[in-house]
Amino acid sequence: MKPNFDIILNRLKRESEQDINWTLDLDCFILQIISIPASNWIWVIASEENIFLVDTEKGEIVKEFRAIAEFIFSAVIHPKTNDLFIASSNGVFLLTTHESKRVLIDEKDWFEHIAISSDGSVIFVAKGRALYILEQNRDAYELLSKDDSFESTISDIIFNIDSFLVSNYGSVREYKTKDFEDYQLFKWKTSLLTTSWSTDKKYIVAGTQENIIHFWPYPFEKEKDFQISGYQSKVTKMIWTNDASEFVVNCSEDVQIWDFSDGPPTGKSPVMLKCGYGKITDIHYKGNLLIATSEKGLIFYFLPTDTDKYVQMHSVGAKISCISVNDDESEVYVGSKSGMLYGLEIVI
Repeated sequence: MKPNFDIILNRLKRESEQDINWTLDLDCFILQIISIPASNWIWVIASEENIFLVDTEKGEIVKEFRAIAEFIFSAVIHPKTNDLFIASSNGVFLLTTHESKRVLIDEKDWFEHIAISSDGSVIFVAKGRALYILEQNRDAYELLSKDDSFESTISDIIFNIDSFLVSNYGSVREYKTKDFEDYQLFKWKTSLLTTSWSTDKKYIVAGTQENIIHFWPYPFEKEKDFQISGYQSKVTKMIWTNDASEFVVNCSEDVQIWDFSDGPPTGKSPVMLKCGYGKITDIHYKGNLLIATSEKGLIFYFLPTDTDKYVQMHSVGAKISCISVNDDESEVYVGSKSGMLYGLEIVI
């Protein structure tokens, strides 16, 4: 069984080479790729020390930022300036496309999660059980407050429309941008890991330690929360289509699409997109083209409205860690655990 798979993989890798526009060897674990809107540039974030600005049209490094931090955990871009904000083991930093590191929080500890408001004026960042809130004042960011009231480590932070969500063991907190002194609590007694919020803001979602997905209606209604269970492993990727009609999750080696077009999918079964060949590490889907990547180096392309079978497949011969897709979905940027970065033409 193993030799047959290796033969298929090698053949697929050779066939995929014609659609690879460029490759770069960055010699690092690629943690995250963030496309800069209306631009040919992408931010490429390594898990240790370095960050790269890459021109995807030329397949070249525009700028290298070396020795940023010992460990880098997450990053977000400013929605207007495209500056990069980094949460790391050495503090919180800002990078622009034309200058070096600017320090926002100078503390040598593990800042693991970061999120920014849609206008770029407020940043939430977590260190252990502490939540830091920074607010923009002209060209600088100042520490507005620090909340030490969490009883367990913060596991995720996200932003949607006018609110931040902060999750930890047993609850998700909602902080509205108009009032950071107060918050609403969404409770569930387990470890809440990855969080999501439907694009229409009707559902708050959390993947849990017990391999289930828990949903709260928003605004909250008592005893109206529900969950989806039966997963073989922890759900690590959850996304909504732009119109919030579909909810997509990685399900071990496959992808599930749940229909939320007329409310919670009670009594329904998901559309199952069969991939195989390793755990799904990342997903891209806005409602037409769905791209799923396997840790074993495979990239699957689906058109779910037409068929549940993949319509194209690529192999890059490296363990894939993350992807990003350009604005018109003509090219996918693939990061790997070994540091290989690929720009592939999407041919469907």
